[in-house]
Amino acid sequence: MMKKFEFVAGTPKSDMIMGLCFPISFMFPILLTYLLLFYSGMITYKIHPLFKFLVFLPAFVISYLIIKKIRKSVAKKFIVYIDKINIRILENEKEIIAGKISFCKIKSNHDKLLKVDIGIDNRKISFISRPKEYKTITGATSFNPFGISDISDMSRLLTLGREVQELIEKQGEN
Repeated sequence: MMKKFEFVAGTPKSDMIMGLCFPISFMFPILLTYLLLFYSGMITYKIHPLFKFLVFLPAFVISYLIIKKIRKSVAKKFIVYIDKINIRILENEKEIIAGKISFCKIKSNHDKLLKVDIGIDNRKISFISRPKEYKTITGATSFNPFGISDISDMSRLLTLGREVQELIEKQGEN
């Protein structure tokens, strides 16, 4: 019986891109605004502190939009088909890997991170899922700039990992 799992997640490469682009997208608009003020001569005058805030506010808005665009570009839709011990993985509807499952590791950090490593033949693929929003200790929701998945995507990925581990255990018993 073939099982199908669909979820949105990232890979270690997309996680690295997010980690590098976040500080760049945050500081680059601020640097441009500062250079614009410096070379236009407006920075040398004694200006009201509120004016400085209003000048840097667009830089923060621009950085938020850049981060949102990067998050959308690194998020990938995966479709995984499992048939007994064989697996087939599609990334954005293109097959990237297929073969026999050799191992599966699940790393979970409560609601903030889920990483599933699946070994297929002599290769390995990693899925990294972070929620767009998560609950804090006080119960309020907090925005996660590195998050690219919903809670439902994380639960589907966790179900996939557990399913693969069960298949490996059953295969080991036989």
